[in-house]
Amino acid sequence: MLGFIAGDAPFTDGDEKQASGYGIDLCQAVATELRKDPALAQLQTRYRPVQLAQALDAVSGGQVDLLCSPLVETLQRRETVSFSLPVITAGIGAILRSDAPADLRDALSGAPRERGPTWRATVNQGLSKRSFAVLKGTLGATWVRQRARELGLQSNLVEVGSYDEGVQQVLNRRVDAFFGDRLSLLHYQTRQANGAQLRVSDRLFEAAHASLVLARGDDDFRLLVDRALSQSLRGEMGQALYTRYFGAPSEQQLMLLRLYSLP
Repeated sequence: MLGFIAGDAPFTDGDEKQASGYGIDLCQAVATELRKDPALAQLQTRYRPVQLAQALDAVSGGQVDLLCSPLVETLQRRETVSFSLPVITAGIGAILRSDAPADLRDALSGAPRERGPTWRATVNQGLSKRSFAVLKGTLGATWVRQRARELGLQSNLVEVGSYDEGVQQVLNRRVDAFFGDRLSLLHYQTRQANGAQLRVSDRLFEAAHASLVLARGDDDFRLLVDRALSQSLRGEMGQALYTRYFGAPSEQQLMLLRLYSLP
């Protein structure tokens, strides 16, 4: 059983009958590797959509064999599940309206050249007394809360249940910006009929490797998963897969794909 988080495009989306996305293609590569075993030649893949909050429990409890939605590996998560080799670099970005106030755009656009008290005051002025949306239950939401405390921001944080909801909150001016995975934000911007009213900041606030998720204690299955992923991420195949969902990769992104795969 292949599990995935619905509404997490371009990584995973769909339902139990039909699923698609970068992570789904990688899981299909794992299924192809499994079918090389004569005893599993007729293996049929089945999908099970899960909510983010229940995803790890579904893996540790045996409801799904492999979670196709890449998640960031943490020590706390490793207490209950295991992770494949990295398949993508996830990074926190922000989406806001194109007509957002200049001080907010400046604060989110990129690391300012100035440092020290003057820089901090400028950032606080741009971000304070704003309303921001975060995706409930994600590491990104935890990071935004922590940064808001560190900067002493007087900002309102709104939890949303999906990327669609967060983007709509920005479009409808209910929040000033929505923080989430930058690749996902770019994807949802292009899906909007009025996407020109939105902009995704160039700045990557935080980055971490993300992996597929499987149960602990099965080294043979993990080896098979990593073998299939290495073959899929290596060379022209990995470049084509990345381009299909995220656009042409930079040289740095190509280097990361090579580093992810094992010889």
